[in-house]
Amino acid sequence: MDYSHFKTILLLCIFFFFCFPQAKGNHRWNTYTVVIYNGLPFDSPKLSIHCYSADDDLGYHDLAAYENFSWKFKFNQWLWARTRFHCQFWWDKKSKSFVVFNDYDHCILYSPIPTTNYCQWTVQEDGFWLTNYRGDTYRVFEW
Repeated sequence: MDYSHFKTILLLCIFFFFCFPQAKGNHRWNTYTVVIYNGLPFDSPKLSIHCYSADDDLGYHDLAAYENFSWKFKFNQWLWARTRFHCQFWWDKKSKSFVVFNDYDHCILYSPIPTTNYCQWTVQEDGFWLTNYRGDTYRVFEW
């Protein structure tokens, strides 16, 4: 294959990548927001969290009751790498670790949350509740 054919194929690939949406919609340009909200009782110990992805360590944070920590990002949906954020939680003598984002439609795979780009995790005594921008709320995990 000569150089001009290679250039033509490369330009066609770039054209198709930017011009045609993917099967579930074109999420390539969407900004996503994840919020970790401390909904634990006011007089309880602080909630400690550590959130990270393969590319970004968002650090350790101590949240008093009714405080939150949030971040925004673009979703990476290449076949070999997808955006995935994990968080670790510590409160009183309890701890939990799970994926807080890995799906551009529902925040996490197999979530009952309708399509959204806003994922709020509310931490309560009975577990971890996921809420979207419309206020649809579901308990996803227990402590």
